Amino acid sequence: MPRQRAAAPGYPRGARRRGAEAPAALLRALDEQPSAQLLREALAHTHYRVLARAAEAAGDSLHYALEPALMDAFRRLAALDHKADPGCLAKGALARALVALDCLDADCFRSGLRLRQPEPVWGGQVDTAADVRASCAMGLAASGAAGALRELVDLLADPEHRARSGAVRAIGCTEPGAAEAVLRTKALLGDPEAEVIDECFRTLLALAPDTAPPFVARWLDDPGSADPALAELAALALGESKLDAAVALLRARWEAEPLRGRRPQVLLRAAALARTPAALDWLLGLAADAERTTVRQVIAELSVHRGQRRLRSALHECLLARGDAGLLEDYAAQFAPAAGKPEA
Repeated sequence: MPRQRAAAPGYPRGARRRGAEAPAALLRALDEQPSAQLLREALAHTHYRVLARAAEAAGDSLHYALEPALMDAFRRLAALDHKADPGCLAKGALARALVALDCLDADCFRSGLRLRQPEPVWGGQVDTAADVRASCAMGLAASGAAGALRELVDLLADPEHRARSGAVRAIGCTEPGAAEAVLRTKALLGDPEAEVIDECFRTLLALAPDTAPPFVARWLDDPGSADPALAELAALALGESKLDAAVALLRARWEAEPLRGRRPQVLLRAAALARTPAALDWLLGLAADAERTTVRQVIAELSVHRGQRRLRSALHECLLARGDAGLLEDYAAQFAPAAGKPEA
């Protein structure tokens, strides 16, 4: 009699074999407004794709009654190796669903912060649980648990930059005064990945709109020593914050720049992204009075708003008043209406 192999830990004998391929009928059913009962059954399934799909549906539909089933599935998978959930597809979906459902189980999220899943790749291995840790960081912050900020600060030293970025976003959901102090410190200390500092900029501007703009604007100054990538990210974060104080700082930096190279141009892009009255007044003023190269840049940056009839008309009037045929040709080329897109 052939020797029978032991079942994988956490699964009944034969379950891994039966679940090797995700059942197509069940996946289709999960795509068609599944009932709470079907979702509950799917969350007890052994296949990671079924679990991921069920978790997404539970979170999107706000099935609060399924929170215990989601936590059980998360804990079950967390105890297994990468073969049970390649790429943390299911664990990531489960963690996001628990956050969407306002789960307050801090211990569940703390276990997710400790989760590591090394998977073999060519030449070594990679930890695929970074996004799970980022989601659990947000869940822990939202739970309001005592000591959450201390644990999130620890995550700022995570080896994976996606986890560090998640820690930044989560810290922004804790007590504002303490969070601002931590994120300022992180921005000043820097990070090997510019994305993490970009998250610091954006989180600070949302968290502390009165005090963050001049802090973030420090990265616009001292062009001889500042990191060009961080200077650009700081400008774009200021613009996308849509704060009047941020736009004023962008304008002041532009007016202080003696040379108009690629780096100052990002200030115009940031103003176009802001699209506030103050930002548009500044850009239209440049279109009316600035030298030709700058006006070409203004036209190019404002073209992202070509569907805005009033803005398009105001810019066209500025260019008509200049009487420069070349600039009018640039305008016509950049502001040609996109097919099928209605005007605002």
